[in-house]
Amino acid sequence: MKSLLKSIDARLLPRDLCEQFSPYVWLIYLPLFFGPVFYYSPDPMHWLWAAIATVSFLIVYFHVYWVNRKYVIFHIVAIVLIGTLCALFTPSAQTLFIYAASFTSRLRPVKYSFMFLTGIVLWMAGISWWFSLEAYFYLPGIVFSLIVGSINIYQYALHDKKQELILSQKEVERLAKVAERERIARDLHDLIGHTFSVITLKADLAGRLLDKGNSEGFSPDMQKARTEIKQLEDISRDALSQVREVVSGYRTSDLLSELANAKYVLASVDIEFSYELLGVEEDGLELDLASNKELAIVLRELITNIIKHAKATQVKVTIYSKNNNMELNVQDNGIGFEDNSASGFGLKGIKERMQKMSGVVDVVSGGENMGTLTKITVPNSGN
Repeated sequence: MKSLLKSIDARLLPRDLCEQFSPYVWLIYLPLFFGPVFYYSPDPMHWLWAAIATVSFLIVYFHVYWVNRKYVIFHIVAIVLIGTLCALFTPSAQTLFIYAASFTSRLRPVKYSFMFLTGIVLWMAGISWWFSLEAYFYLPGIVFSLIVGSINIYQYALHDKKQELILSQKEVERLAKVAERERIARDLHDLIGHTFSVITLKADLAGRLLDKGNSEGFSPDMQKARTEIKQLEDISRDALSQVREVVSGYRTSDLLSELANAKYVLASVDIEFSYELLGVEEDGLELDLASNKELAIVLRELITNIIKHAKATQVKVTIYSKNNNMELNVQDNGIGFEDNSASGFGLKGIKERMQKMSGVVDVVSGGENMGTLTKITVPNSGN
């Protein structure tokens, strides 16, 4: 039975829908169309037409999920025509017009959605006047078509914006990775190219010192050869250390990059984000490397906590220099918490991380629905 249902579902709806079962859920309103016909109408022909209209509507309804957006308009027109024919014998045909209005959200651009929604409403008013239909047909139909259509248009537009934002974020991440690889390759090329040139010269010189003595029949200058070989060892160790610094340096983020990442992440969950730099330059913080990396990690943790726990709609970050210190403030308008000394939500780890840098973490929360302000102050040796 389960496999049969899956097979039917696969034939009715494509597999790439964001909400696979929502089209079935919206069909709960369909009985509002054919139910009154069978219950109130004594004419069997009305029953037959209602059954034909229902089957025709379902064919169009499920097919619309398979077609490209540019073909959705034909399905909307088909549903409107079915509803128009049914309006001649039952006022419950208004249900079909509401379904047609809901599908206008799939049209693009958005102005076309509102144009066709307006067209459906005017068509209902027109046939109501032309065929002298009762008010309990066109009044509920017009009102609910406008409400359902407008809400769906807004939700689909919001969904499209989110998808664009996600794609934009992925593109930014991809470009950042490409830029990171290019910078690592460039730095490694400059570093290794120079280092290996020196190593080659030193090795050649040590070899010549050893060969010179043997070719001239006396003992080679072992002391000079040892000195050159020792320098070779020192150079290779220094090169290895520099390579590690280059690689590890690009594995970590910096504070400005984390601000940009926070903007995209918060926007993807509909949280308004803003930041302000006071007393620091936009194109580069005068902050030592260790503090920069640690504050970037802390900011990432705070943003993650806000997304998971705060239920906030707005977040503001302020960074500024003060008395040879760098201060990072993160303010949200979320639900907060009652105990300002609480160590939950990752605050304990943040405090331990800052203590190692002689930094101070101060968390102020006004309790439920009053938001939370996190102040982090670290000594700035970069000034």
